[in-house]
Amino acid sequence: MKLVILAAIVAALVPVLTASTDRPSTEGRLVSADRTTAKPKPRKSERCLSSRVAVAYYRQKTWVSQLERGAELADRTPIARGKSCHWSRYAASVHQARARTAHERTERWRQSLADPDVAIEYVFGGYADQAKRVAACESGDTDGDLSPSVVYASNGQYQGMFQMGSSERSIYGHGSTPLEQARAAYAYFVASGRDWSPWACKPY
Repeated sequence: MKLVILAAIVAALVPVLTASTDRPSTEGRLVSADRTTAKPKPRKSERCLSSRVAVAYYRQKTWVSQLERGAELADRTPIARGKSCHWSRYAASVHQARARTAHERTERWRQSLADPDVAIEYVFGGYADQAKRVAACESGDTDGDLSPSVVYASNGQYQGMFQMGSSERSIYGHGSTPLEQARAAYAYFVASGRDWSPWACKPY
């Protein structure tokens, strides 16, 4: 009798066990999917290398911008080897900022080749407002922003937007662009003590 009951229980459990073993495992699929889709984290050595490459890249961009406008190349010391990853990341951020600044200055330089106001701001710095007033008065362009034509202003021997005489032009230079004339006027301005005494027009 016991054998009959045991046989009946086994017969009832066989379909259940068979169904559970035939069912595909979702857990295995999830694990394998995670393994295939997860992106490997860059190794520390790879991050260090990319930072060092960035330092060289941004240094080169800085030099290209400086060469275009004839400026002295900054930071030409060789890149130190064997530095830590922390140093490499810091240096990359510093050189990126330098490259951005150099690019912005070069853009201003390009504009100053044609725009008198930008040229004066680029050359005179903190004295730009005074220089603009002097140039506007000397050249006769008092309608607001200086027009590009002020570089051709002429009154006898006095030429350009700052109306520099022939003697002064031979000493401090001259040119056909606002930038060249602004640089010549600034050199004259500095040599005279930064007080605008050589000009008939004063900014105050």
